[in-house]
Amino acid sequence: MRTTNLFPREVKKEQINLPKEQIKKILLARANFRIGNAILAIPAINIFRKNFPHATIDFVGSPASGLLYKHLPIDHHYSITRRFPGILWAYFSLVSKIRSMKYDLAVDVSCSQSMTSSFIVGFSGARFRAGSQGKWDRWFNISIPRPAENNKYKVLPVFFHAMRMETQQVFPQLILSSEERDEGKRKVTALIGVNQVPVVGVFVGGRKSKGKKWPAENFLKLITTLRAQGIHVIVFFGPDEKKLMGFFGQSLGKDVPLILEPSLRTFASMVSHCNLFITCDSGPMHLSCALGVRTIALFLKRNFNRWGPPPDIAQIIYNSEGILVEDVLKVADEELCNISLF
Repeated sequence: MRTTNLFPREVKKEQINLPKEQIKKILLARANFRIGNAILAIPAINIFRKNFPHATIDFVGSPASGLLYKHLPIDHHYSITRRFPGILWAYFSLVSKIRSMKYDLAVDVSCSQSMTSSFIVGFSGARFRAGSQGKWDRWFNISIPRPAENNKYKVLPVFFHAMRMETQQVFPQLILSSEERDEGKRKVTALIGVNQVPVVGVFVGGRKSKGKKWPAENFLKLITTLRAQGIHVIVFFGPDEKKLMGFFGQSLGKDVPLILEPSLRTFASMVSHCNLFITCDSGPMHLSCALGVRTIALFLKRNFNRWGPPPDIAQIIYNSEGILVEDVLKVADEELCNISLF
């Protein structure tokens, strides 16, 4: 990426009305490896499909987004890599494939001046190359002012409205097939049995390096209290939390299932059958919201205005002095009272 800076490429900016252009092939790019960012880009797919119902719409993203976007209205997904040594030639091959498609429009949908997304869009060879104004917009011939809206759940409709597209507020939505939902139901039923007791999913992870991780002892107290109330709890772990499984297993015993599910879509299918999902600010937080599962989102940092889900789909808990277990239990009780099990 640094090498590209050795070849300045300032292109002439154009003012166009996209809906009036002959757009038959579209490329959307969100080159990021975080699950949450992939989920937050989903509204871009739906907005472009609504505005260009007959166009071919392809997407460039991580392998995770390729899995998450299954059943969404895109025609092809290109996967990027960050593994060495493949990364040395992967982007040259990717750009070559993209250029051969002769796209009419390529758009960086990150709204955050993502260098990789901007690079892919800029060198796509598309007739129109669009993205937000900023550090990397020299590669675009359509430069869109950065939206004043800061929240990641609301920014894309504002951004695309500036491109004169028809937009409305739309939240990310993951689509599971009937077979996937049945598989998730079978797995959850095997863990807790068949009854009308609420099922609460708890994801105990969070990026420690970003200060998003609630102490494991707090999660343990939360889970123990919920279970004592007769509520079924399923504890979910990600690869980064694998080492915690021993701690929770010894403390909780066999009464509470601990799940480390390697398949992202199977994980999603299981979460979809929870009545409530409790998690720190993380990829699974965005995933549960996109599945329509009522979510309690624990924010340990004051960045919920930017990353927090809207109250329609989640309840955010934040306390500058630290989130207490009692605070979470109170909100969980309120949420469960409003959930119908029938």
